[in-house]
Amino acid sequence: MKNIFVIRHGETSFNKNGRYSGRTDEPLNTIGINQAKQLAEKASCLNIEIIYCSPLKRALKTAEFIKVKHACGIIIDNHFIERSIGIYEGLTKDEAKNKYPDLYTRNITRIFDEAPPNGETINEVIKRVFIGLDEIKKQNRFSNILISTHGFVAKAINKYFNPKITDQDFFDFNLANAEIMKYTFDDTKELN
Repeated sequence: MKNIFVIRHGETSFNKNGRYSGRTDEPLNTIGINQAKQLAEKASCLNIEIIYCSPLKRALKTAEFIKVKHACGIIIDNHFIERSIGIYEGLTKDEAKNKYPDLYTRNITRIFDEAPPNGETINEVIKRVFIGLDEIKKQNRFSNILISTHGFVAKAINKYFNPKITDQDFFDFNLANAEIMKYTFDDTKELN
């Protein structure tokens, strides 16, 4: 059996100000650093053997605080990078609505096969996250694995472990900044 602990990075200024972050490489703010330190304390008893991490600064810095509490390495893994939100990146919802009213009216960020220009569709994110999780499941070296990632990727991970959730449940799931969620791979079951 493999335990998968999924964490979302600590707060950034974009999070605080309600901006679409996407692939913008925002660092943790002061609150986010404190959250990451508290999360590291909370996770200190989990016996983490390896950390898979998004390459973005906010996820990596959060993972580094956790690594201090465990004798483990960090693997940078692009499967767990945040969803690219294209032309919406850096904007608040109000700014996106004012700048791109037609796209915003269509609720483009919640259509599974569409995305803002230069962004990723939801299905593209789900596909790459599922590939990353399948690769982790196939490895046999580690039993307590942590993934340091982002809010939208956490939705895709939750769907992987709960494949029958509705679209509304997919969107309603929220992993808060510096929150941790546990899932389990049962090694006796075959991959789908």
